[in-house]
Amino acid sequence: MSQLTINNVRIAGMSACVPSTVEDNLTLPIYKDEHEAHKVIASTGIERHHKVEPGTTASDLTVKAVEALLENMGWESQDIDCFAYVCTSRDYIAPQTACVLQDRLKLRHDCCVFDLPFGCSGWVYGMSIVGSLMSHGTFKRAILVAAETNTQNRNPRDTAVRPLFGDAATATALEYDPEQSRPMNFMYGVDGSGFEAVWAPYGGMRHPVTHEALEEKEVTPGVFRRGIDMVVNGMDVFGFAIKQPPRSLKELIETFNIDVDSVDLLLLHQANKFIDEKIRKAVKIPAEKTPYCLEEYGNVTSASIPLTMVTRCREQLSGNEKHCVACGFGVGLAWASMEFYAGQVKFSDVIIY
Repeated sequence: MSQLTINNVRIAGMSACVPSTVEDNLTLPIYKDEHEAHKVIASTGIERHHKVEPGTTASDLTVKAVEALLENMGWESQDIDCFAYVCTSRDYIAPQTACVLQDRLKLRHDCCVFDLPFGCSGWVYGMSIVGSLMSHGTFKRAILVAAETNTQNRNPRDTAVRPLFGDAATATALEYDPEQSRPMNFMYGVDGSGFEAVWAPYGGMRHPVTHEALEEKEVTPGVFRRGIDMVVNGMDVFGFAIKQPPRSLKELIETFNIDVDSVDLLLLHQANKFIDEKIRKAVKIPAEKTPYCLEEYGNVTSASIPLTMVTRCREQLSGNEKHCVACGFGVGLAWASMEFYAGQVKFSDVIIY
């Protein structure tokens, strides 16, 4: 088992930015009738999602989220020692979007910046990587961004994905603080044999873009895709999601001797309400300790856990320290679970862009 403990680092602040355009699943034109839309909403728990307009990227949402975070924290951009950008919908194949954002955000030239092209497990992976870099004390302040513009690479005529995915950017401020921080514990996992469960067949170096990859085809009745569009094989994802995430959380609980009754919040990747409820019940966490934001924002992949914290846990995490357990799972197929404590977190209001 891959496990990690990080000391001396705490979550100091969080922010989020979502697009102003909202798509309501009840009125999407891809359905035959309202009854079909109601069935999708009932099975997923997702009622609507926010969608960027053409020309807007995840980095644009990120700039707004980071600027709000810095202002609320009273930090200057020059204070940031490390900046990590968790995102698969990057601005360019090269360079890293984090390099572009260094200039846009006016971070120092000697700031450590890098992209982490993770999907749904990205915020947890990012917390462990940035936290590890900070734990030695050389880096005092860092920002971890988890952002995605899923609607840009999902076909709008694909009934299997359009109702599920939304766009958002989140920013998490991390601070080196040996006095007030408590250990963060992590468990990891991956099964690359299932990479085709969530993937875009064309657009990379294995299968570059061709004229054929740009042609839209009806792959099954009601499902249209191009070769460059993201494919989500629902049954493969479902089989994975009800198996590995609960196993990972149970390993985390057992390895680090976590008293489940002491957990205040279970923070799950907002994939699907039915799937998440199965995970919650498997680890025996009460429903009132498991917040959701997917009904309003949909599945925003790597941004889903921090967006849940910003929109649903603000009051709890702004006060006394809370004991939290989180699990991100999906693209890869990869998963990661973590235990952490959070309190006195400074939250910015959600930015609508």
